[in-house]
Amino acid sequence: MAKRPKKNRSSRDKQLARERARRQARKFTNPLFDQPPPFGPYKEWIRVPSAANDLIEYPGKHDERLDDGAKEMADTLIHLGPRYKGQVPIAALYLEEQIKRGEVFIAITGRPDECREIPLVDLARDVSDPEFLQKLREEYPEADLPEQAQLVTDDAAAFILHSVHALGYLVMDDDHVLNLAIPPTAPGGEWILNGHVEK
Repeated sequence: MAKRPKKNRSSRDKQLARERARRQARKFTNPLFDQPPPFGPYKEWIRVPSAANDLIEYPGKHDERLDDGAKEMADTLIHLGPRYKGQVPIAALYLEEQIKRGEVFIAITGRPDECREIPLVDLARDVSDPEFLQKLREEYPEADLPEQAQLVTDDAAAFILHSVHALGYLVMDDDHVLNLAIPPTAPGGEWILNGHVEK
């Protein structure tokens, strides 16, 4: 009986280690979903299939049996789906409600339980400022921010808010207030909100 050649264990181990590293890297591409913040608005998620992206160009083309409220909700989810990689947290819907009202609630750093309402037009003006944009780009290099400051519309400011939220750099607490955040970088890691660890 011929002996089977021994498998090169070190090569196989290396391959398994590379596959584990790839899985780990994939795991944290969507921090809000992969390791949700410890707040109620991240306990429920709505899966938006990628086929819904075909409807972005034609909002309102839904089943005629849907009432206006259901059509509006479907349109909102269709637009938010790609920004949140197909997994939309309820927090994103609350954020969209604030955006539609024209003001968002932002926590005041260093003052627990205090927040301020920031009009979307003010936020758009800030984002149009080259110095503000440069500072934001330095703090959040992963965010898809424009290279040069330009006059930003309310819609563009809303897009930037959702983009920064989707990356986990803004997190909505149980009072629907946005907090500056640093997402965990590994499984079991902790969220840092406004400079403090949140468990």
